[in-house]
Amino acid sequence: MFMKYFLTGTVATRFLWHLRKNQWKPLRELKSLQLKRLKAMVHHAYNHVPYYHHLFKSAEFKPEDVESFKDLQRIPITTKMDVQRNPANIITVGVDTSKCTEYFTTGSTGIPLKTYKDLGAASKDTALKAYAFLECGVRLTDRFVSVAWRQRSMILPSQIWIPSRVYKTDAITDYLRRIKPDIIYAYPSFLEELCSSDTSGISPRLIFTQAANLTQHCRSLVRSTFSLEIYDTYGSTELGRLAFECNEHSGLHILTDSGVMEFVDDDGEPVAPGEIGEIVVTGLYNYAMPLIRYNVGDLGTLADGKCSCGRSWPLIKSIEGRSNDVIVMPSGRKLYPSLFLLCIENEIEENPFCISQYQMIQEKRNRIILKLVPGKEFDQRVVSRIKQNFQNLFIRLDEDIHVDLRCVEKIPLERTGKRRKVISLVG
Repeated sequence: MFMKYFLTGTVATRFLWHLRKNQWKPLRELKSLQLKRLKAMVHHAYNHVPYYHHLFKSAEFKPEDVESFKDLQRIPITTKMDVQRNPANIITVGVDTSKCTEYFTTGSTGIPLKTYKDLGAASKDTALKAYAFLECGVRLTDRFVSVAWRQRSMILPSQIWIPSRVYKTDAITDYLRRIKPDIIYAYPSFLEELCSSDTSGISPRLIFTQAANLTQHCRSLVRSTFSLEIYDTYGSTELGRLAFECNEHSGLHILTDSGVMEFVDDDGEPVAPGEIGEIVVTGLYNYAMPLIRYNVGDLGTLADGKCSCGRSWPLIKSIEGRSNDVIVMPSGRKLYPSLFLLCIENEIEENPFCISQYQMIQEKRNRIILKLVPGKEFDQRVVSRIKQNFQNLFIRLDEDIHVDLRCVEKIPLERTGKRRKVISLVG
């Protein structure tokens, strides 16, 4: 469904114009504008949102205390559980939710949420998504296909939605072959399956991913199948589009007009560029249901430097996955998923079609199940090397862990339409 206020709404068109203009401003100026919007949102939340009024008071924090971004650290982090427990108190007093747009998260972290955005926020939400597409070369006349779990991914007038939860990959592939899309916008899990299918007659000009962590394996599959580089996007249902990958493919540009993004450790302290941290975001345009220092449940790394494209937006070096996918060793130390995925991806880099899907499940602290789906160019020797890589890793870490490697026909999707690469069943 093409959102009615995209082309006709002055809010969306004006915001889109500002985004395209602001991207070339010096970072110092972007930060100044961002801080101004942050102060306005904090004042609004304190004066009109019961949850934040009480939260700020309990932390002995006043809106006027915000003089720099560092002052945000005095505000306690809000979790998804906090939002779930305070559905009414986190909405601005006086807002008629019946006149707002409802957004439902998929619940990939186990906590599905319902959030609200008024017309202005929903329009800006759409403009932010459209901005990323337009900057990467999408034309309004392109045949744009979105393969997604829900219809909320619809942005442009030429966009066609294919519900991934209804149709199997073969049926979607046949449909794509008939309509010959210029643009494909899909989950990485679907693209992995698509690349393992017969893609004759399908030749998109651009491919974008959404809603899940993009691995190097998926990038390699798309590059080998379509001779294209994927454009990754990052955001959340609650906060909208937060970052996007440009033509240089050197990271994801953080849209400072959209929110203030922090990368923090387990104690809520900021981590340095290049270090993995939990992503905490303060939204800057949804006044109907503000989210301040909201933990989105993802892990990421902030880049140190500027993109060669010339845009001044700061860069995310990488999105590492979900924070609940951290692997807990028998010794008690926590390790990030990317460390383990390298044991697989380093072996299939030269031949991405050797393995079509993979998944790592930590059942217990000392037991990991590694599932591999053989690809169309399967090589048993690669499987042996992958298992040896895991064993060598655990020897190097001095951790006693048994790896149960299984070759399976298929790794089923979750109810969200996504396929998680790492699952930890250990708290």
